[in-house]
Amino acid sequence: MVEKTKYPLQVYYTRIYRTYDLVNRLFTFGLDKKWRNYTVKKCLSLTPRKVLDLCCGTGDLAISLRMNASGDTYVAGYDLNKEMLGIARRKAEKSGVSPVFIQGEAADMPFKNEEFDCITIGFGFRNLTWQNTDRDRHILEIRRVLKSGGSLLILESSKPENKVLARLYSLYLKYALVPLGGMLSGDWNAYRYLAGSSAGFFSFGQLKNLLGQFGFDLSISRKFLFGSANLMIAKKVFSE
Repeated sequence: MVEKTKYPLQVYYTRIYRTYDLVNRLFTFGLDKKWRNYTVKKCLSLTPRKVLDLCCGTGDLAISLRMNASGDTYVAGYDLNKEMLGIARRKAEKSGVSPVFIQGEAADMPFKNEEFDCITIGFGFRNLTWQNTDRDRHILEIRRVLKSGGSLLILESSKPENKVLARLYSLYLKYALVPLGGMLSGDWNAYRYLAGSSAGFFSFGQLKNLLGQFGFDLSISRKFLFGSANLMIAKKVFSE
């Protein structure tokens, strides 16, 4: 069972899981599905044998990976929130595919050292790293379970580099995401956090420097919607 005092963000996700997908579709005008599809294609172009979708949430990325991967490719979805995983499992059953969904902490994963060729994470990396006291533990654990030379694919919200666009993006988060998410989910605080973490997340340069300290070489694969979301690829350049 998730300890609410130890995992404060899980309180939010337990309250908004029913409307999480709907808010994402409306807020991004459905573009988030295209961004995930691009991430899947990029991941599978690396011909991984084993893929971990970290912070898999309601399972869209993990399910798409399993649907498009070769039959012998192992795909696991991993998340702490049991309600989100419940939706993921029901989606997978309806889709007729079977990624393995596992509940657990990102800082203590039940996988072997260097088990995965690729790790994907869609709109969850900022939860693990932005103003999170366990940030370093999360990054070290990701590095531990990723093979040397393997790739961490981070699909994440980002503030556009252009100052005018960055200001407009911040306003859109404040006056669109927060009311939309708050009204549909009933939890305004959850979407105040999500908007704040999106607006305040690391710049690409800051994230590159941070991950570089842990043996990752970060690059941008593609910018979406003027840089309000990016697919970044962090390659593990040396082993433990």
